[in-house]
Amino acid sequence: MIRIYYRHASGTLVRDLPPEQLPAAVRDPAATVWVDLHDPTPEERRLVLEEVFQFHPLAVEDTENHRVVPKIDDYRRYLYMVIHSVYAQGSPMNLTSHKMDVFLSTDYLVTLHRGRMGSVEEVWEDEPFHRTQGLARGPAFVLYELLDRQVSRFTRLVDRFEAALEELGDEIFQKGNIDREGILDDLLTATSSALRLLRVLRPQRSLMGRLAHADHPLIPQEARYYFDDIADHLDRMIGLVESSQELARSTVDVYMALANNRMNEIMKVLTIFSVIFIPLGFLAAVYGMNFAYMPELRWPWAYPAMWALFALIALGLLGLFRRWKWI
Repeated sequence: MIRIYYRHASGTLVRDLPPEQLPAAVRDPAATVWVDLHDPTPEERRLVLEEVFQFHPLAVEDTENHRVVPKIDDYRRYLYMVIHSVYAQGSPMNLTSHKMDVFLSTDYLVTLHRGRMGSVEEVWEDEPFHRTQGLARGPAFVLYELLDRQVSRFTRLVDRFEAALEELGDEIFQKGNIDREGILDDLLTATSSALRLLRVLRPQRSLMGRLAHADHPLIPQEARYYFDDIADHLDRMIGLVESSQELARSTVDVYMALANNRMNEIMKVLTIFSVIFIPLGFLAAVYGMNFAYMPELRWPWAYPAMWALFALIALGLLGLFRRWKWI
């Protein structure tokens, strides 16, 4: 789907400009446009990226690659950026990222993404924002607004992620609950999610630093301060995610230690039962399998005496284990 925001220098603002008018709008030196490609078809992708804007083939190729990390390429006429947004999948601890491709110039902004992105939808629907700021100030400020709202979502997701991880840690540390089904899966999911976040946030922090401090003539000087502010927010988020990653790893270690301790306790109980029944089984086997006639059983007190002997052996072993603090 192709969506086009058009703003003329006179103040005329048109949302959802027909795609067939896009070439004329791009050629208009007094116009500023924002083109959003939402799940584009191959024909729409070719029309916008190759025919209208004539982007470099390497940049177009990168838009088709889902695994490109955040980066920025300077093609003189425009900047090509790969930006990732983070989303939660079902659980607060299962975080994943979606890629958004961005082409930025002095008079146009092109965004390409698969699936719905909340920050893009919010800025797109905010028509008053584009009348007074946004496209009124230039594509770089629209990009800043997109990134700023993404970072705000990052912050909420990281806060929920950290809270869920701490709650899981309390469940293990305080309640000693390691038998709940899926608790290890939750811990491993949290660990992998933290790693995925760092793989996205670190290069994205570097990208924001380049937008704020590198000499890109396509970025207005007044917009650099805003990108620097985003870089500061990402710095703080990276610190939070790193601490959450360490917490997740230590929680996994504690879980494994508790699980091993529980297994040792179970093995100790089984060993105690085995040790108790070994001598009893030996006596029963010797007297029951090796003598056809046992004269000592002629007396009426013989059977009770044998049971008493068995009980004495069992109680004696239990007392010995208790003395050794096995039980």
